Amino acid sequence: MHYNYGLLRRHIIMNKNALSAILMTLFLFISCNNSGGIKEGQASRSDGTVIDLAKVSEKIKGTIAFAEAAKEVEVLVKSIDELAESIGKKIQNSDTLATEANHNGTLIAGAFQIALTIENKLKALGLEASKFSDELKAKVNDANSKSRLFLNKIKGEHSDLGKEGATDAHAKEAIKTDNTTKTKGATELLGLKESVKVLMGSVSTLLESAINELTTPAPAAKKSSES
Repeated sequence: MHYNYGLLRRHIIMNKNALSAILMTLFLFISCNNSGGIKEGQASRSDGTVIDLAKVSEKIKGTIAFAEAAKEVEVLVKSIDELAESIGKKIQNSDTLATEANHNGTLIAGAFQIALTIENKLKALGLEASKFSDELKAKVNDANSKSRLFLNKIKGEHSDLGKEGATDAHAKEAIKTDNTTKTKGATELLGLKESVKVLMGSVSTLLESAINELTTPAPAAKKSSES
C-alpha cells in the first residue's frame, strides 16, 4: 500500500503546485495593475474588465480543494486494483510475492474497507458539489450509487468471500476488473471505476473554468441588430 499513498501524495502536491501558480497569477494581477479607477482588491484583465480578486481567489481555492478530494477518491478506487494483484500471494524474503492459494479473506476485507471509505468521501463530495453545479453533483451521486452497488454485492457474496479460505477464483470474481468472470463484485467495481473516471473529467473542466475566469478576457457584448 505504500505505492498508493505515495501516488496520492504526488497528486495532492501537483494540485497544491497548481494553486501556487494561480495565486502567483493573482499576485501579478495586483502588482501590474496600475490603471486608474481600479480599487484595492480589484484587477483588470487585458480587455479592461474589472474582477474582484478576493472572490475569484476564494472560488479557485475552493475548486482546488474539491479537486484534491475527488483525486483521493480516484486513487482509492485504483488501489483496489493493486490489492487484486495480491490475490493468492504472500510476502517472502524477496521483492517478489510468493504463491499462497485460496487464503484471500483478509484481502477482500481490505478492499471492502477501502470501498466504505470511498463511499464516505463521495458523500462529502456530494455536499460540496452542489456549490458548483447540479451536473457535477449528479456525477458525484452516480459514483456514490456505484460504490454502494459494489458494497452490497460483496456483502451478498459473504458466504464465499467472508472467510479466511476465500478462493483465488472467487476473489478475482470480486475485485479483479479485468477478470473473465466478474460475478461476485468485479462488474460493480468496474462500474464504479468508469463513473469516477467521468467525474474526474468534470473536475478537470471545473479547474480549467476557474482558471479561465481569472485569465481569459470577458466576451465582447453583441451589437444590437436594431441599433
